[in-house]
This record gives sequence, structure tokens and C-alpha cells, in this order.
Amino acid sequence: MEKILLHTYVIPVKGVKKKTVYHFSDSHLTEYDALSDEKETERAKKQTESWINIRQSFTSAYSEPYGEMQAKSAIEHFSNLIEASADGDALVIAGDTLDYVSGANVRITNEYFEKVRCPMMAVCGNHEKEAEIPEEGLISMMKKPVQKIEFDDLIIIGFDNSQRVITKEQNDALKQALSSGKTVIIAMHVPIMTVGNEHALRRAGEYFQLNYDGCPEENLEFINTIKANAGSVAAVLAGHLHFICNSEITEGVTQYVSSQGITGNLNKYIIGE
Repeated sequence: MEKILLHTYVIPVKGVKKKTVYHFSDSHLTEYDALSDEKETERAKKQTESWINIRQSFTSAYSEPYGEMQAKSAIEHFSNLIEASADGDALVIAGDTLDYVSGANVRITNEYFEKVRCPMMAVCGNHEKEAEIPEEGLISMMKKPVQKIEFDDLIIIGFDNSQRVITKEQNDALKQALSSGKTVIIAMHVPIMTVGNEHALRRAGEYFQLNYDGCPEENLEFINTIKANAGSVAAVLAGHLHFICNSEITEGVTQYVSSQGITGNLNKYIIGE
């Protein structure tokens, strides 16, 4: 039986030496361990049971597969996704690694993050609640409003947009990355509603989109900056939806929304020439 469901995309970019970037999101870990007290243990068991139904509901609603492989536990999927990305040049985890912040979820996530041998980023999702994430350990990267992985010819820049808000600081960081002359990949949790995915995102509701009606002006500035720099942006990587939803933000810039990590979905991008 296969361990993961791999989706491979080729993104030709002139001037960028060929690289492999892996991307997944929405693992929704609900763990307990030997250090967990009774309350934490019971919460983990309850949420684990709840997610059996939730993940099946998503796959059914959006016509994605659900069988023996997808039915594995969240932590088994998470372990397999980390293992499968081992040969990558970079790993992007686009939010909701945890279903909620707890002692066991933090300990176990840090344990797996320490196994990653390529440059990685894990942006904050709406389930992680940035204020509850500890300052210690690799998981603390989720507290950062901006993260960056930089190569000689490519920048992967990640943003915490978990509350459906983009700040001036984040807009400035995006513009600085774009002014570098390098190709840029953008990573975040909440996706942008586009002409190509409008029906799906309107159906899901404004909770699942960055450019909802009445959103802050900074959100629109962020999107317009991407559109105005289409020649420099290779891709936008997002999550949150729990189903594959790829569409163009503007001509030449595709937003790739990964399906749920909790059913073993992993995106692989072969970027460059």
C-alpha cells in the first residue's frame, strides 16, 4: 500500500537551477504522550475521533479519494509526508500542522521538524493560534509573520495570514523580496480567491479566502503586488481548503492549494530549468 498521495507539478523558470520543493498543509495533529495529563489525553482522543468524520466529509464533498491509505492516523500521515520530502531542496508546510496547541502536539511536532534535513518553513494556520505557540523549539518558526528560504536564484517567502490579514510589514517584506532580482515563491495558509476558483471559494465561505468582501486594504495591496510582478513570481502555495484548488492569480502565476495532509496529500514542484 502506498504511503502518500503525491501530486507533481513542473514549473519551468528561466535562470533558476532546477530544484525540488515539497508542500503540504492541514495535518491537524491531535496527539497525546506519556507526559500528557488526563485532560490533554481525553481532548486528543475526542478530536482524533472527530477528524475521522471531518476528513471523510471533505474528500466526499470534493470528489477526492478515501480508502485504506487515507484512513491512516494523522501522525502516521505526518511522518510519511516528512519522510517523502527528504530528497527535496526545500519543504513548505502551509499551516494547520496542529489541530490545536498542546504540550504533546508541540513536543511531537518539534520531534518531527528536527528530522527534516532540507531548509523548511512552517507558516501559522488558523488552528495554531500564534499567541499560544511556544518560543522554544523549531515550532517557534510559526510565530514569525514572515519566513524566508533563500537560494542564489530563488526566494521562498512565507507569510502568517492565518487570521485572513496581511500587515504593512508583510507587504514591505514581499516588495523587498521582489526587488532582489530573484524568482520568488510565496507561501501562506489562506488562499486568494481568483476567477478560476471563485465558485469553490464562495461555496466554502469567506473564512476560506484572503480577499473577502470588506477585507483590509493591505490584503488587496498584497494581491496587487503579486499581479504587478508576475514575471518574478513563480507560484503561490497555500492550504486551508482541504481539497486541491489550483488556479491562476494572474497570467503566468498559479496558486497551488494543497489538499489535506491528514489524508496523506503531498505536492511536489520541480522548479527551474
